[in-house]
Amino acid sequence: MKKKLLLLLGVCLVVTSASSAFAAVTLKRLGDHPFIRPAMTTEADLRTMVEKHSADLQAGFAKAGTPELFPEFMSQFPNAKIETVQVAPGQRFDWMLFRKNGKGPVKTVKDVTWGGDAPFDAFKFYIDKDGQRYEFIVPSICGNLSLMAVEAIPAQANLEPVCNMKLSSSEIKCGQVITVDASGSTDADGTIAEVVFQLLDSSNAVVTEKIDNEAPFVQEFTIPCESPRYTVKTVVIDSNGAKSSPADCTQTVTTVAQLRGGPVVDVGLAHQFDPANYAFARVGYEFPLTDKLTAMGLIGGFAKLDGDDGDSSFTADALLNYYFNDKMFVGGGVGFWSGNDGKADLIVNLGYLVYEKPGSFKTSIFVEGRCQADELISSYASRLGVGVRFQF
Repeated sequence: MKKKLLLLLGVCLVVTSASSAFAAVTLKRLGDHPFIRPAMTTEADLRTMVEKHSADLQAGFAKAGTPELFPEFMSQFPNAKIETVQVAPGQRFDWMLFRKNGKGPVKTVKDVTWGGDAPFDAFKFYIDKDGQRYEFIVPSICGNLSLMAVEAIPAQANLEPVCNMKLSSSEIKCGQVITVDASGSTDADGTIAEVVFQLLDSSNAVVTEKIDNEAPFVQEFTIPCESPRYTVKTVVIDSNGAKSSPADCTQTVTTVAQLRGGPVVDVGLAHQFDPANYAFARVGYEFPLTDKLTAMGLIGGFAKLDGDDGDSSFTADALLNYYFNDKMFVGGGVGFWSGNDGKADLIVNLGYLVYEKPGSFKTSIFVEGRCQADELISSYASRLGVGVRFQF
């Protein structure tokens, strides 16, 4: 009978102990059984605590039933983002580590609820393992590391790729080729699926579009001559469908004037002061010397329409023209006049551009004076003309 009584008492003690170990605990005050002393005030204090007490923490993880989490904890904690938070009354924890009266071996209590009258200050951080995110809370007053929650790692928002674009030039002559280099573009959470290159005119209409589906993401555009400026826009698209901001890779290209040059045709009328009237026509070529100075060679003829003196004549002229701007030019040179047994002329002219189709056609009007070189003051040798010049 006595043995049975002792056995029953032993069973009761074991059941009571087990019930106590797994019962929910409501904690109403912090600091009586701290993991460390004194209280922590900074993030640096927390990092120092983890470093100095890693062996005790490992023992605590084992007693809490999560020994496999400790290696990840120690691996990730040095780079974990630590926040300062307040924990409100009613918050539950899976487990909490402590020392009885702040001394002795580490102990663990499970299923803890904060039942104090006010929130307490704490540090919060996360540790990830096997697709799960573990949320830890450490009260600053006592350092009692606590596991507050375990949830699946949230899906990361797809970050926009970053476009990095370089142009071979921001100023280019129409008809030339510009290189667009987007090889420096990146995507933090995937891969670049394609890069869309667009050339827009001054009204933002798409002139040309090209698409690259693989590196190095470099394209070339021939700049047309129809607009004074163009815009190059590049959009990077990642494998998740996210697009880079258009503002990242949008740049204006200014078309600068081409060096003047090309075939020339002149037609017009001239008056000789003796008097006589002529119609003339010449063809030739303009050679650019600089961006403002050109040399021009022309051959043609002056057909006499009426008058008392002078004859129809073949001409060969060599001129230098200086362009003040894109519209106005002045020039001078020498010419050969086959009439009257052949004479050398001095020539001056002044012209103005009245129409232009960039890159293909120009029309100017000009006035021209020519005198025989050996009779500069002779009215017979002086002719004044007005004409139209077509440049191709």
